[in-house]
Amino acid sequence: MATRETQIKITTAALALFNEHGSASVSFEKIACKAGISKGNLHYHYASKEEIVMALWAQLDKRLHHWGEIVNNGIPKPVADVLMHQFEVTWEFRFLYSEFSVLLSKDPDLRYRFKKRRAERMGEIKLFCNALMEKNILKKTTSDDEILCLIKSIWVISDYWLSYVFAEGKEVTHETMIEGYGLISQLIKLYLVNPADVTTPFTSPEVVQPYIDKKFAGGRAAR
Repeated sequence: MATRETQIKITTAALALFNEHGSASVSFEKIACKAGISKGNLHYHYASKEEIVMALWAQLDKRLHHWGEIVNNGIPKPVADVLMHQFEVTWEFRFLYSEFSVLLSKDPDLRYRFKKRRAERMGEIKLFCNALMEKNILKKTTSDDEILCLIKSIWVISDYWLSYVFAEGKEVTHETMIEGYGLISQLIKLYLVNPADVTTPFTSPEVVQPYIDKKFAGGRAAR
């Protein structure tokens, strides 16, 4: 079996197990069994569980919006579409969002890459917001300081909402995720020319539930 194909089988199996049980509770043996390969073959491709987590984080980063490309295309995506895409990616990699604080404290390499990429993405998102202002989607009276504060607030909720849910002893479900992104939509509404731009996906059950059923049937995002 080709190396790349085996790595995909491993990370797919690990992601499913980590989402269900948490990364700390999953052994190499369980990952190998789920992937349908030997433990030795697993070790050949990944020397540690940390390396698998790093590979999954790289996949997450690729799945997130490439803000620079969106702006360069000249047509900013609707705010609701941006939030819904983030919702989908967060659910697909929910173990990372649930365990961010622990994973970053344990892995200096992951912490360094996360910090570096976050700084890059902050700049890209700032340009995206400027494009929204040019399109009269975001209020043109919004100051740079207000945009930076908004971005940081959204980022904190997006990255650490599931950690909060976990600390409260609640189950991570589609409903708890919608609650978190409902908080984000409330923040964004204050700066939108038309607040309804973010209302439908998070306050209309007849819209949200079919989306959930289609995208997340069987507990994972549909491909």
